[in-house]
Formats: sequence, structure tokens, C-alpha cells
Amino acid sequence: MVGTGVAWLLDPVSFHAEFDHLFGGLIDDDGLARFRDRVIDLWNSPDPRKTNYIGTLRTHTPEEWEAGFEERHLAEWYRIVMADHLLEARGWHDPTALKDDLPDLGWSPSDARRLTWGRELSELSQRYAIEDTAMALTIVMRVGNKGWLSQEDIAGWIEAFRSMDREWFRGRTHLVPMVEDTFAVLAEASRHPDRVLLLGTA
Repeated sequence: MVGTGVAWLLDPVSFHAEFDHLFGGLIDDDGLARFRDRVIDLWNSPDPRKTNYIGTLRTHTPEEWEAGFEERHLAEWYRIVMADHLLEARGWHDPTALKDDLPDLGWSPSDARRLTWGRELSELSQRYAIEDTAMALTIVMRVGNKGWLSQEDIAGWIEAFRSMDREWFRGRTHLVPMVEDTFAVLAEASRHPDRVLLLGTA
């Protein structure tokens, strides 16, 4: 069952600069140790902003990481290193309802899904990481490992809401609060043009 939506505003440039540097060190055991130590430091951070975010992720534990490196750990570390490059934001009130109810207001089901869950995370690395990092992450990240919205996405969804035909709300006024709340989330995110909106559930 999908829970309440949560979200953060990620600085993709500073994050990928750090991740690219850490990834580039994986040529020897010392580089692996530095990478793993950085991730474990974030995992053990006393900062509630970091722990609240990391708590939404499904990952192995530090003890499992220390037992031996596996390629799938790279995808987990990608998500965890983000913790130091985030601002808290407001997420969708009810992601499942958003996905299921927008088609009743004239949206295509595919657009409702794309808004609710965002883009594949591998696309984020392809846009901002160096080529070697992006290639490695594309291999280890399964399809369905979502999600984020670019500022271009956010602007497009805002326009989609503004263009909605009021006739669709006839007999569906109970959906107005959902639409207004979703629009507010997007509008708030648009005020941070140097960041992308990272989506999750709690």
C-alpha cells in the first residue's frame, strides 16, 4: 500500500559533483572505503532532515555494506548521498488518489502516472552525472526506480492544471482540494529553479 507523499528539492549539480567524485574513486579499495564511509556517515547522521529522508528508502544496512560490495549497493548509495543536498518540500497529499482521480478530470492515465511518480532516477544521472557514472547507474537501477520532476516538467504540469476545463469538475467538486493542493506543491517547487523535485512516500 502506498503511503503519504513526501518530497524534497534536490540540488542536482552539487549532488552529482560529489557522487561523480566518489564514484571515480572506486578504482581501488581505498576509494571504496571512502565511498562507503561517506554513506555510513550520512546513514548515522543526527540531523533529522537527513534521517527522515533516509528512513523513506529501502536499502541494505551499514553492516551489510561492510560485509562486501555488491553492484546493487551503488544504486542505494546514489539515493543516500542525496541526503546532503536536499531541502524539505511538500509532497502529494495522497499519491494513489492523485494517480487514480486525475483521469476523471480529463487527464490521460499515463499523464496522471507521470505526474504522480515522476521520471526514472536513471534519467537524473544521465542528465547531470558524467558519462561513466551515468552508465553504471543505468545498469544497476531497475526500471520503476522513480522518481523526480525537472523544472521543465513542473512548468508543464502547472500549465496543464491551468488549462483544465472547468466542466470536468461538474459533479466532481470533491476533487477540487486535491487539484489545489497538487498545484500548490508544484508552484512552491517552481520557486527553486536550480533544484529538481524529488518524490517519495512515507
